[in-house]
Amino acid sequence: MTAKNNSGQIVVEYILLLIVGVMIASLITTVFVSRNAENPGILTTKWRQIIEVIAKDKID
Repeated sequence: MTAKNNSGQIVVEYILLLIVGVMIASLITTVFVSRNAENPGILTTKWRQIIEVIAKDKID
């Protein structure tokens, strides 16, 4: 019976680790690349700044 209990525990631990991993990935994605107008992500903000600098550049 010990092996049966251990296999069930391994499945539960795997599912919990999977859930935690998905939550962390979702949080990182939201922080870095969110396209929300009120609270944009870090990469989205920097990308917009780069585009604005390029747009203001005068053609020689």
